[in-house]
Formats: sequence, structure tokens, C-alpha cells
Amino acid sequence: MKVLKSKYHGSQWDKMNVVILPINELWASVPKAEKHRGKNFYGPVMEDIQQNGLTFPLLVVDATREQIIQQKEKYKEKLCDLPFNEDSNLTISQYVVWGGSNRVRIAEELGYSHIDCVVFENGNFATPHLKQSLHRKPYKGKFY
Repeated sequence: MKVLKSKYHGSQWDKMNVVILPINELWASVPKAEKHRGKNFYGPVMEDIQQNGLTFPLLVVDATREQIIQQKEKYKEKLCDLPFNEDSNLTISQYVVWGGSNRVRIAEELGYSHIDCVVFENGNFATPHLKQSLHRKPYKGKFY
């Protein structure tokens, strides 16, 4: 097991327990962003992780497939294709990366099998969406 540990590994981030999850159980919900707002993004983030490690744990939502479909209907093409068939059992839970889709892809490319996350239960997509700004704040001007 090769774990990409955040600076909060083994503790809490924003009063939430940081847990280790297998990368192959996470759905990166947004497409890979080579650029973000006209600036190179994916490559510089990868370089930063290689040099400095992972600062923040991923923001992950534990949601049912039905809840994920609702988000897909709301955000449409901004989200990746669903990782399941819409005619499958919609009560099955899925871990959805709602902050850190590019970082989880980078971790996988770098050979990691597991990554630090905080998990928002019961399909709570609203809170992690708001918390994304806490992850971005230290990188304003560098990546954003």
C-alpha cells in the first residue's frame, strides 16, 4: 500500500477526521484540467506534489448513485461520465471526489494506491463545494 499522505495525515482537517481511501474506489468527478482559467494547471500541480507532497486531503462525498445522478443533472457536462449504468442499483454507495479530482489522478499517475481524504456523508455535496476555497486559498496566484 503506497499512501499519498497530506499534511493532516493521522489527524483532522477543518474538524473532520482524515482517512485513507483506496484510489480505485474514488470517482474523479470533473475532467482533467491541463489548464485552469488560461494558466497551466495539471503539470504544475503534479510538480508541486512531487516536491512538497499533498497539502490538503481530498474532499470526498459518500453518495448513492441516485444522488450522483442528481448532481450530474445539475452540473451536466461539467462532470465526467458516470462511473456506473443509470439502470443499475441506484442505492449503491460511491465515493465521489468533490474537491481534488486532478490530485487523485496525479496520485495514481505517480504510483500511489491510497490517498488521504475527508468524507462528507449522506450525499452532502454542498459543504465540500464551499470548502474548496480553503484548499485553493494558499495557492492563489500560483495555480488559480
